[in-house]
Amino acid sequence: MKRIPGFVDAAILRRTIDGGVEFLIVTRWQSMDAIRQFAGADPEAAVVPPAVEAMMVDYERRVAHYEVVTT
Repeated sequence: MKRIPGFVDAAILRRTIDGGVEFLIVTRWQSMDAIRQFAGADPEAAVVPPAVEAMMVDYERRVAHYEVVTT
């Protein structure tokens, strides 16, 4: 498996909704700089590999970043 610099971990949450299943992916990173290195010039643009995009009906094209307050 390829290591992504600055990536800490991820959680995948799932819920059943009318018409299918919805997933929420929450990733943790060491810093915003690490996110910028991974995502590029627009860190709020969702980074979705083509193979994953092909499996989805729809997805949010923009992401939100939060700071972890407590774990």
